[in-house]
Formats: sequence, C-alpha cells, structure tokens
Amino acid sequence: MVDINECIEVLKRGQFLRPQAVLSICETVKSLLFNEPNVLKIDPPVTVVGDIHGQFFDLLEILTLGDNLPNVNYLFLGDYVDRGLRSVETISLLFCLKIRYPANVFLIRGNHETRTTSMLPQVVAGSRPAAYLDEQLA
Repeated sequence: MVDINECIEVLKRGQFLRPQAVLSICETVKSLLFNEPNVLKIDPPVTVVGDIHGQFFDLLEILTLGDNLPNVNYLFLGDYVDRGLRSVETISLLFCLKIRYPANVFLIRGNHETRTTSMLPQVVAGSRPAAYLDEQLA
C-alpha cells in the first residue's frame, strides 16, 4: 500500500506517480467501489462535478475553489478521461481522494469509463504512458 496523502501531494504538485503506485491505488479503490451500493444517498452539502475529460489542472482548480474535504461531499459524474493530456493523473487523483475520503468522495461511471471508450487511440495517446517509464518520477 502506498502513502495516499503523499500521492495526493505529488499529484497536486503536477508530478507523476510511479507506475507501481498507480497500480496499488487502482487495486485499493477497486475494493472500495465494489462495496458501494448501486444507488447512493449523499448528504448535503455536496459539490457536483461534471465531465472532467482528463483536464487535470481544471480538476485541481475545482478542488481549490470548492470547500475542503471532508467538510463537503463531492459527486463526480464520470467521464474522467479522454481529451486532456493528463488522464492518468486525473483518475489517479480522484482515486486517491476516494481512498482518503471514502465517505465524502463519490465516483459514478460515465460513458468514458467503459472498456471500449477508454481504449480508443486518443485516450491512450492522451495519457502519455511514456512519462511513466522515466526513472525520475516521484
């Protein structure tokens, strides 16, 4: 298990996580999401966030402008990847926040989270996988 707080800080600085950290985060959040009900009851206050499409710095701005976790609940409406150049960082930060604040961060699946859409060439190219092979990563 990785240090989630450290991963959040690394991502907020605009740095990349090591591939092993990303895999660990995915495994951890997978068990959280599998145990959530299909219908969510979210108490106010709640900030609803629409399609992010890999716009990592927009996500950071949304989190900066909004109330701080865990003082508010966040509901993300899917479509986390595609179009932006930082799709891996975007989904990694959302997963880290879900792990850190499981009762305050809610992620629902959009059409961009299906296997067929997430494997489109523009999604894979937009994730800049070569950046994850660099030895200088945080």
